[in-house]
Amino acid sequence: MTIRDMSIWDHLEELRRRVFISMGAIFLGTTGCFFYSAKILEFLTRPLLKVVGHFYFFSPQEAFLTRLKAAFISGILVSAPVWVWQIWAFVSPALLVREKKTFVPLVVLILLLFFAGAFFSYYLVLPVGLEFLVSMQTPFLEPMISITQYLDFILMMLLGFGFAFNLPVLVLALAFMRILNTRMLNHYQKHAIVLIFILAAMLTPGPDIASQLLLAIPLLCLFEMSVFAVWILEVRRRS
Repeated sequence: MTIRDMSIWDHLEELRRRVFISMGAIFLGTTGCFFYSAKILEFLTRPLLKVVGHFYFFSPQEAFLTRLKAAFISGILVSAPVWVWQIWAFVSPALLVREKKTFVPLVVLILLLFFAGAFFSYYLVLPVGLEFLVSMQTPFLEPMISITQYLDFILMMLLGFGFAFNLPVLVLALAFMRILNTRMLNHYQKHAIVLIFILAAMLTPGPDIASQLLLAIPLLCLFEMSVFAVWILEVRRRS
């Protein structure tokens, strides 16, 4: 049966089957990762452990739920080959051959940029920002950091940097839809620089200029690369 022969109920049944397989893979990945959740938490807390030495939990279930959350996030990453394939298997029959050739490299590029942003945040920005924030303590104001609040904080940072590093994909997508072009990008370049610095100030953990520059400079480079990529796209359209 081809996609044109499938009814809406066939599509819904196919979607249900793909979602069921994906959720099963995530469940198995989460279950397996739970046995390593202590090591996963040790890795996630390493940037701040070097500064404060230890964390606290303030309710009987907080430690368990924190380990479960770490296992769930890791389970999503571990099972990614399964659920990404299920997404591809569901949407690919509706794509043209040319669209299929574009889709796979685009997904790979998005994932690479996302992990590059998360890696950059974990190894470069967080150590600087966290050290600055903790240095604000006084003799009567000492840190007693909840593991739950820290985990939410670092996940927000990793996700924020991961999505921020996908700026070139966003710009190229708008260029493909003919919403943006090089003339507009060059005309509003100063505005884009201001927005990038605002975004860097929002995403970085501290108000210190060093951690903000650590994000702003790569984003500025990615923006300029985006402008160049849009120019190449326009040249190919005219040829």
